[in-house]
Amino acid sequence: MRNLLLIAFLGISLPLFAQTTVGLVAYYPLDSMLTDNRGNTANVGTPFGNIGYGCGVDDLSLRLDGFNSEVIFLGPVNQEFDTEDISISFYFKTTATAGTQYLLSKRDSSCINENVFTIRYVPTSRTINCTFTENANKGVSFTEQMSPDACWQHLAIVRDDTKFRLYINGRFRREGGTLSRLDLENNGLLTLGNALCKGVSESSFEGLIDELRIYNRALDDDEVAGLFFAPDQIINRDTNIFLGSSVPISLTTTCAQEFTWSPSNDVDSPIEPEPVITPSKDGPTVYTVLMTDFASGCTAKDSIRLNVVDPDDLDCAVVYLPRAFTPNGDNLNDTYGVSNPFAVQEFISFEIFDRWGNRVFQTASPFDKWDGSFQGQEVNSGVMLYKVRHICRGEELLTTGSFTVLR
Repeated sequence: MRNLLLIAFLGISLPLFAQTTVGLVAYYPLDSMLTDNRGNTANVGTPFGNIGYGCGVDDLSLRLDGFNSEVIFLGPVNQEFDTEDISISFYFKTTATAGTQYLLSKRDSSCINENVFTIRYVPTSRTINCTFTENANKGVSFTEQMSPDACWQHLAIVRDDTKFRLYINGRFRREGGTLSRLDLENNGLLTLGNALCKGVSESSFEGLIDELRIYNRALDDDEVAGLFFAPDQIINRDTNIFLGSSVPISLTTTCAQEFTWSPSNDVDSPIEPEPVITPSKDGPTVYTVLMTDFASGCTAKDSIRLNVVDPDDLDCAVVYLPRAFTPNGDNLNDTYGVSNPFAVQEFISFEIFDRWGNRVFQTASPFDKWDGSFQGQEVNSGVMLYKVRHICRGEELLTTGSFTVLR
């Protein structure tokens, strides 16, 4: 018989970070208007060419057709491209299959290769190129590959003194710098989806762009992660469950219209976005979903690993309980109870006491959980005691121990 310390039920939450507004000088949601959501009416985008709107990571997003459609931003936001710290964040989803596309740029109309800022994307190789140039002898350039399993890609560039950091989908990917601060100041205007002085194989952007943010300071790793909404992903985490249990799937925001789950035999509706998975055998299985967005022709992919344990393989004499829990409302480890309820043959009682001996929780079900409160009030952080009475192979057993409430 195996003794396994298992979490019987699924924690279904991706960490949702607060989107910082400290130092946010311009925020363009791009969800039907091109104005600065921070209230600075001077920071306004002027559209050119054929632009429209489509499904976004949050509400709508800006659609550009790749034929010199663009948005040129007026106002003081252009003054942020000089020698000072800056952070730039946005999402994009291409509908093109070839060429080199300009996502964002700021350069002088004289087309000299000095004081230039550009971000370009190559769909065939799924590579992003970010260039910051003061002159021919002083500059920084990054080339990095984007995620092959994502449709929406989140990009963040952070300038911190003499260093430049690149983040893709909320994670740090590359850093570079110069001996002294780069001067990016020029007379050009910040341009979304296009650039002045394009090369022969270069073009304006074809696809969708969303959530453009510009800060007048260097964001740290956690702040950048907080700007990533994780679209087209499974919220549920890889976990252990018992045979006979079901897992209701939850997804983050998605623009997909077609969903395909595999393997499909344990999925109650393998063409629905959020089905219920009921594994039919023990052991680990990876379930994958393909999410196809017809508007962009892109398919995103994500997966979840469920490790299934047969309760008959567990020792009924042992009852497992965690050593701590955190009832802070983040949907992670928010309740406390028996971790292997399916292993219990006959359950009698589960009680929790504070350090003065007051009983704060009791139940006759191995599946009930304590939420960290007593008489409608949250208990303070500290050590608690528990008692579990149950019957295994005809013998009544008592399990006692302690755990810590962390807030």
